[in-house]
Amino acid sequence: MGIKQRREREKQEVRQGILTAAREIALREGWQAVTIRKVAERIEYSPSMIYEYFTSKEAMLLELHSEGFRLLGQTLKAARSSCEDYEERLIGMAGAYWEFAMRNPELYQVMYGLNGVSFECREKPVVVQDAIDTTVAALNDWSRTQGVDLTDVEDAVEIFRSLLHGLIALKMTKRLQGDEARVRRLIRRAVHDLLTAWSLAKQE
Repeated sequence: MGIKQRREREKQEVRQGILTAAREIALREGWQAVTIRKVAERIEYSPSMIYEYFTSKEAMLLELHSEGFRLLGQTLKAARSSCEDYEERLIGMAGAYWEFAMRNPELYQVMYGLNGVSFECREKPVVVQDAIDTTVAALNDWSRTQGVDLTDVEDAVEIFRSLLHGLIALKMTKRLQGDEARVRRLIRRAVHDLLTAWSLAKQE
């Protein structure tokens, strides 16, 4: 490895270390507590060094927003390819979505503006569309085999995501009762009932 490549790798490692430190602080204290100074203290750098990588806290949040959707997209793609039955595939994707949020609550909060996260994302990053496209493809697979006409499949994706997001938000605010087994039953029932409603709608 040449000097240029080594330096670039080191820069990427520092950049990732900054983002990891921000997530660790947020996990313990909430995103309101995350500041450039606190991040610098955690990784034993000066604030001025952090500013060489990120011009502001908002810049860090935007990076984490993209990182979260990139990881979520990978999670959904893996779940989509894990089952041949199209309804079970969607139920599996819903479960994977839930697990991603539970494993990475501080990242999910950035992705969806929860727990005091507030910043403006003027454009939809490619990784956000990738995650949506994976769900679109899974819904199209299901609707085609069921003979269901989803007039606007992207609207269907928003309904699907909103259903899951509601359960996640309730859990994160400690307003969803029950253990993991109950949550999985709720997810399965919710997705099954949603797909059943769309199937019945074609008969009207």
